[in-house]
Amino acid sequence: MRGWKHTILGTVAAAALAVTSSAAFSQAKPEKLVIMSHAVHKSAVTGEKGGDSSADWQKRNGVAVEWLTFGVEAVHERVYREASLASGTVDIAFILERYSGPQVARLFEDLGEYQKRDGIEDFEEISAGMRTAHTHKGKLIAIPFRHATHGLLYNQVYFTERGVAAPPKTMEALLELAEKMQYTRSDGTLVHGFITSFDDPSGVVDLMRAFGGDFITSDYRFVADSPGSLKVVHLLRNFFQKGILPKNVFTFKTEEVITMMQQGRAAMTNQPFGRYFNYNDAKQSKFPGEFKVTTIPASGGGIAPAKTSVWGMAIPANSKNKQLAWTLIKELSSKKATIAQAINGNGPVRISAYKDEGVRKLVPYADDEAAVLQGARSTVPGFENTQKAMDFFMEEIQQAMLGTKTPEQAMADLKKRVEPLLPK
Repeated sequence: MRGWKHTILGTVAAAALAVTSSAAFSQAKPEKLVIMSHAVHKSAVTGEKGGDSSADWQKRNGVAVEWLTFGVEAVHERVYREASLASGTVDIAFILERYSGPQVARLFEDLGEYQKRDGIEDFEEISAGMRTAHTHKGKLIAIPFRHATHGLLYNQVYFTERGVAAPPKTMEALLELAEKMQYTRSDGTLVHGFITSFDDPSGVVDLMRAFGGDFITSDYRFVADSPGSLKVVHLLRNFFQKGILPKNVFTFKTEEVITMMQQGRAAMTNQPFGRYFNYNDAKQSKFPGEFKVTTIPASGGGIAPAKTSVWGMAIPANSKNKQLAWTLIKELSSKKATIAQAINGNGPVRISAYKDEGVRKLVPYADDEAAVLQGARSTVPGFENTQKAMDFFMEEIQQAMLGTKTPEQAMADLKKRVEPLLPK
């Protein structure tokens, strides 16, 4: 992710001189609206199972929709470059909260003002955490469209073998179970009780939040040295030394976690609910149909505020078709459209979509994912140095787990490294 940052910083600096956000005004109707996004957004809107949720809007307005799709990093590089021009060609841009922040707020319209004038249906149904993820300097720069939220995924075969009747209801019970699930099967397979990805802080932050801790709060306060956070650093150190976490866990990215779970080399993990389908894939998994997913429990019970990633729809301030773009965002954000997009495979940002029978047939974990959404929030709030801060976090966590620093010293050093990066 490091490459995208330099491009974005350069375009944002240029934008300070080139772009000024303005309110919507009457505009001549164009032949088309241009949307820049990842391919997954296009398929969510135009897929066959749920139908094209932009089709009625195109027919009513006599305006076509053109999709320009790129990879995750590439779409942000291009969006911010386009948005920094004096006059742009992109009317709606999909942005991920991790690549956003106060430093790019000036490039986009304040959609809160549009919402006041011509509001989205039942907008408050979209959780505050998702809306906050795209709110910077008091501006709502993107309307939540898609989420990927963490749950607790586990191998039911292994639970049965170890005499575990049900998933844990508290974080304390989950940690005890992780030790119990560390065993060697009759076929010689060494099973690790719990694994998580280490390519970013999300897996660790889930555990911290379960104990009331965190890394960086939504108002940019460093709290990784709080009691709840330190408790988890001690636990990770202990798990690593006991072998509950694999010795090569520091190299684990999402792909490695998926592979270990599919091959049966781990019993539990915290990853997006949608990984349920990867783990149960008959072509790739040794345990198709045997993986379950539920909410991540909090200390003492209840649901922990799990990590979520949120893609949102933004209107570049230099678009020539702002008001028309807003009407399409309204259309795509409606309850009807959200259900159609969910059937097309989208992570719906509305709780009501999980009650639809068509969605429920496709998503067996609908109730659990809906339950966690209200409290879910981004791993870290977006800001100019997000990636650097996350890299520092993983470096210091590793030092604590290896024993080269105490957890307290590692978090104290992390504080010294991260606080100067945070927005004032």
